[in-house]
Amino acid sequence: MIDSRATAAGLSERVDAELRDIVGSRGGMALYDMMSYHMGWSDGRGGAAAQAPGERAHGVLCLMAASAVRDGGEDIAIPAAASIELVSNFCVIHDDVQAGNTMRDGRDAVWWIWGPAQAINAGDGMHALARLAMFRLQGRGVSSATTFRAVQLLDRSSLRTCEGRFLELESQERIDMSVDAYLNMAALKSGSLLSCAMSLGAVVHENETALDPLSRCGESLGIAMEIGSDIRALWDEETGPTAEAMNKTKMLPVVLALEKASAGEKRVLGEIYFKRVLDGHDVSRIRDIIGGMGVREECEALVSKYRDEALSALEGPGIRSDGRAMVAGYIDLLLG
Repeated sequence: MIDSRATAAGLSERVDAELRDIVGSRGGMALYDMMSYHMGWSDGRGGAAAQAPGERAHGVLCLMAASAVRDGGEDIAIPAAASIELVSNFCVIHDDVQAGNTMRDGRDAVWWIWGPAQAINAGDGMHALARLAMFRLQGRGVSSATTFRAVQLLDRSSLRTCEGRFLELESQERIDMSVDAYLNMAALKSGSLLSCAMSLGAVVHENETALDPLSRCGESLGIAMEIGSDIRALWDEETGPTAEAMNKTKMLPVVLALEKASAGEKRVLGEIYFKRVLDGHDVSRIRDIIGGMGVREECEALVSKYRDEALSALEGPGIRSDGRAMVAGYIDLLLG
């Protein structure tokens, strides 16, 4: 039986080693110290971080997909895995600035230490490094044509995730977002990069047969993870209301509630969401209003639906049975 957790940990270490080499090869400028801090390697004061960095989920999925289409295929795909991981972290840095998240993974966010302007520079620098990192594929025997195709896929996916983040921010000042509009936003914001991560596993091995199934698997997984994040943002009692819950982001539970709410409930929700800034009391009021509408259960059902779609996509052609089982196990780990 495949131990997806142990496999993911080993693959994450391989991605992390490639990332350290990519960022470390620049050196000499505080810009890269900021990146090193964000990636969890340093404490921001010249010393090593107190704890190991988190798992490189996008990179792990890329390597798992590569292994699923070719036995041992992860060896060749490591630069692609590092590349998509850099883009993911570029997005995280920008998300923290946009949402005003002062903490990231239990530590001060980059912008909280160095300021928003320098954090944006660090994020943009990581995006540039991601594109350069992809050309390392040529050193592992990947053709120039395939390498450029991988870069094109990365750029297309990066643009799509920016489109999704634009739609999410645009929705903050509106209360008329539909469920379909939310799902489109989630597919762009979160699904695009996960779809790219898994597609790259097929692209680097020129496996056209597996490309579409892996792409669909990643997109469905991204939607499921976005909805799961919304559920935690509203109802996680351990962390309390998150910045996402207080910056007027239209999370799916709220979108569903606005479709179900009475005129009076919509008026109250509208009054809350038209405030300039929300606080913890506002989030509690939102939870009280929507608590009896069954929206949490609907959201959890949608997580299951998109999880099932992701797993179903893995049944497509060109994917090895043991690789399918490995990816499926990791999907369950990611969705908790």
